[in-house]
Amino acid sequence: MNRIIPLLLAVVLASSCSFEKPLQFETKTLTQDDFEICASSRCPTINIEYLEAKENDAKSTAVNSKIEDIIISKITAAEDQTSEFQNIHEALVYFIEDFKQYESDFGNSFISYDVDIFMRVLYQSETFVSIEVNYYLFTGGAHGYSGNTFLNFDAQTGEYLDKSQLFLNEKSLLDYCELKFRELYGIAHGRTINTTGFWFENNAFHLPETIGFTDSEMIIHYNQYEIASYAEGPIILNIPLIEIEQFIKYR
Repeated sequence: MNRIIPLLLAVVLASSCSFEKPLQFETKTLTQDDFEICASSRCPTINIEYLEAKENDAKSTAVNSKIEDIIISKITAAEDQTSEFQNIHEALVYFIEDFKQYESDFGNSFISYDVDIFMRVLYQSETFVSIEVNYYLFTGGAHGYSGNTFLNFDAQTGEYLDKSQLFLNEKSLLDYCELKFRELYGIAHGRTINTTGFWFENNAFHLPETIGFTDSEMIIHYNQYEIASYAEGPIILNIPLIEIEQFIKYR
């Protein structure tokens, strides 16, 4: 009997620490080999690995729609074309056709176009999902266009959550993040935020457009050119959640 009690306790504890995820994801991949036009002629390099919510319900449909939108926006980011595409496949067909037109105009002596997108779940609970999207696009020029963005969702409804929906008190959070940013980059209190060479608009600290979450940290990720030169690379500040839990609406 004495041996059974610890075993039962372990089972209860394990059950209490687990949960059924409201959103179940599977990984989908797309490469140039998936397009018939690329079987017999030169094509751009395509490597896309993205997430798709598996269930056939409203919340999964909402999540998949947002994921598709962000992928399409990254595929077409360096283009002047403003047409809307119905799906990822259509956007990639346009990408391939644009490459082939460029090749027709200038020959094949240039570096091939390239699009790489990688997506993963950073954090998931019964109420919240945070997804990281890493992307790279090259369509000519001195260098490609790369960066990170984050997608945050209400796991119960599938609603995409922007910054204004993530925090209980965005102003207080902003002040705390600026304090941590100044500490990390050696900017003394009382000096302007751009003193050491950053490019914050109007010399005022601001958060990036999207913010990511792990089970222990909030990720503040500024892409190249966002607040500093390309040569500086991405500017990243990770803040332990335990320090800011009073500001956060979702966990």
